[in-house]
Amino acid sequence: MLSKPMLNHAMRIGILAMVACLSSAGSLLAKDDDDDDRQQEQERPPQVLNQGFESTDQMLSDIERAERGPKYSAWLVESTRFLNVPHRSFQPDVGDPAFVDLPVNIGIMKAPNGDITLYDSGWKQLAYIFDWNTSCCWYGIRDQMKAIGLDPDRVVRIIIGHGHWDHSGQLSEFPNAVLYVQKEELKQIDFFLDYPVRFNAGHIRAVNTIDPLTGSQVGPPQQACARSPVCGYPPQTVQEILGKVLAGKAKFVDGRHEVAPGMIIHPAFRGHTYGSQLLQVNTARGQLVFGSDTYSSWTGIRDWFVANIQQTDTIQQFLAYEKCYVLTSKQNSFNNCVSAHEPISYTAAYPLTSNWWNIPGGNCSRAAELTLANGERTHVPASPDRTPPASCHSVVPPHAIHP
Repeated sequence: MLSKPMLNHAMRIGILAMVACLSSAGSLLAKDDDDDDRQQEQERPPQVLNQGFESTDQMLSDIERAERGPKYSAWLVESTRFLNVPHRSFQPDVGDPAFVDLPVNIGIMKAPNGDITLYDSGWKQLAYIFDWNTSCCWYGIRDQMKAIGLDPDRVVRIIIGHGHWDHSGQLSEFPNAVLYVQKEELKQIDFFLDYPVRFNAGHIRAVNTIDPLTGSQVGPPQQACARSPVCGYPPQTVQEILGKVLAGKAKFVDGRHEVAPGMIIHPAFRGHTYGSQLLQVNTARGQLVFGSDTYSSWTGIRDWFVANIQQTDTIQQFLAYEKCYVLTSKQNSFNNCVSAHEPISYTAAYPLTSNWWNIPGGNCSRAAELTLANGERTHVPASPDRTPPASCHSVVPPHAIHP
């Protein structure tokens, strides 16, 4: 593991490289003519960064633009599951039930030529983050993909909704894939590298300061995360992101960016983190919009409830909700807003994931087939295992035990 000074130095090298790249190649933000720029300035709310603003007309044009591209097949897989999370700490407007289990969902999109794009890469540093008693069902993304009939070697790009440990933890599993990350997200990471807090000999509890099984306080205050934004970027996860930057396998995005025909990144700055981003994907069921933690709850975006308020600018989060409503407005509306942590994922109650199954040999992790296109055959088993989670016994993978 890199030392903190080395991490700081490496991060600054990455930031300098990023700035040079943007200066020489030009901003990746779509350019409009002067009249459009002036109109945008009049429409843009004062608290929204210029490169984070998109007008309704622009987003409606992006629907038409995406529809001219190919249609993608799409799946969700569950990287892990957080157990017994206090519901109000996740979604303060909802208190029943008092505790919920939250999946950590990864989006998988397959193009007609077989290339695969991931949205988020799940969790990897199991023992490093916190003990297994607050989660279950972890299974490596490469093995998950193989178990549902997808080739992990065909992953060409990974678009992270943001850089937190449970969404950017397996980047190094795909050494040839290109990471797409917002410049604003790298700026936030750079700030927190110098955050003056030391955690429990390098281990942190990133979810709860109260043990959900015993109800007891987790150690003295210096050993608990207290849901501070710094907890999202522990050193091993920073190394995953820096590894891509320093290997020349990262593209720095500054706002909206068309990744490929039918696939467009939309900024959601401060909707969860400084550099959060959405991903619009053209499919047979309309535009899917992956939101990571910007709308980590589907019921939240459906009912306009705020989530994760400890790390969220509520205004920016609701503006991101509006973006998803516009981008999905032609077909299925908010039902096409893909959630990272919806408690009712992989049930019929969440329509998008109703076609789900337990991944064979996948340590109780689950998958859902969202939509198929371009002659892609279903990956759902002929007799899918839909054993309820309470009946599935998850184990700690041997390599996840403290080194």
